[in-house]
Amino acid sequence: MGCRHLEEVYELFLLGALSEQGSLDLRDHLARGCPRCLVRIREATESVYLLSLFSKPARPNRRVKAELLRRLHKK
Repeated sequence: MGCRHLEEVYELFLLGALSEQGSLDLRDHLARGCPRCLVRIREATESVYLLSLFSKPARPNRRVKAELLRRLHKK
């Protein structure tokens, strides 16, 4: 996986919203020590953290929550 394909996935990775394969690919790339991506993942970590400080907790719709819990229970 080249760095140019990663520019938009750092935050998704940190939020757990990247696909399983995408997460594995990014982990492998970071493990190889790419200096550019290591800097970018640190910056993304700071961004996600700062955004989390200002976000309000969201309460999902009851039906959405029930469906999510049902799906999680199946796994």
